[in-house]
Amino acid sequence: MTVRMPARPDPVETSRHLVDVCDVRSTRALLAFFALAFAGSWTWGLLGAALKADVPIAATALSMTSGFEPSLAAVVVVSYTTGSAGLRRWLTRCHQWRTGWRWVLLALAFPAVYMGLAAAAHVALGGTLPPSPAAGHVWLAVANVFLIFLVGGPLGEEFGWRGYALPALQERWGWRVASVLLGVVWAAWHLPLFYSAGTLQSHLPLGWFALSLIASSVLFAWLFNRTKCSVVPALVLHTTINAWFLIIPVMVLPDGSNLRPFQIVVGTLVLTAIALSIFGERLSDKVLGRE
Repeated sequence: MTVRMPARPDPVETSRHLVDVCDVRSTRALLAFFALAFAGSWTWGLLGAALKADVPIAATALSMTSGFEPSLAAVVVVSYTTGSAGLRRWLTRCHQWRTGWRWVLLALAFPAVYMGLAAAAHVALGGTLPPSPAAGHVWLAVANVFLIFLVGGPLGEEFGWRGYALPALQERWGWRVASVLLGVVWAAWHLPLFYSAGTLQSHLPLGWFALSLIASSVLFAWLFNRTKCSVVPALVLHTTINAWFLIIPVMVLPDGSNLRPFQIVVGTLVLTAIALSIFGERLSDKVLGRE
């Protein structure tokens, strides 16, 4: 007699049940979140750019504030729609630490791996790399990791993009489509930075940058859904991506040079996103030691 074992639930389906019922967002609430995130960020960011020459300190403060709008928008919408009890449940879910050390290690290591491979491929093809921005400033580079975490994007964005928007979108579209849609929104949110002098985006090709965020969004979604919908691994991944770009010289320079290493980075991310979309669940099993 053959005993059938119950089918193992899909990781994404499991993650949905781990989100409290109060986290099921209406379309109106989701649109309100995006409106707040964009309006606040773009207003403060553009105002900061306008004041940069005359009032640099105020401009810097406004620019930093603009980077926190996605997370702040999520807090506002969750609080308004679910009350203080719902906000506490949402924050508890977002701050889950016990998600498995393998996932955190992956978030720490993967950016260094694909950027290192991109740099090596560029050199193998006959290219040269500029000096690392961290050369001779090792301790400054280490300290910069904490600065990036606090004001360089992760803390101000991830509670909004992954903590709030991703679960709501994938309830409707599934994680693959939701991650691509969110990647498009994430890229659009950065648009004012392309027209602000002195920003990293001001000398990047818009198309390549957008493609990198869309592909990265798939990676973030895959990681999020395999860590009990915790934002912690996403915070780690976002921090390490931004930090390694300042260590491994694969970023486009202000004069437009060093483009090929960045293109290789983007190509690697796109291939990774495709692989995760097709084989993501199988890879999860291997990481967890199920196979």
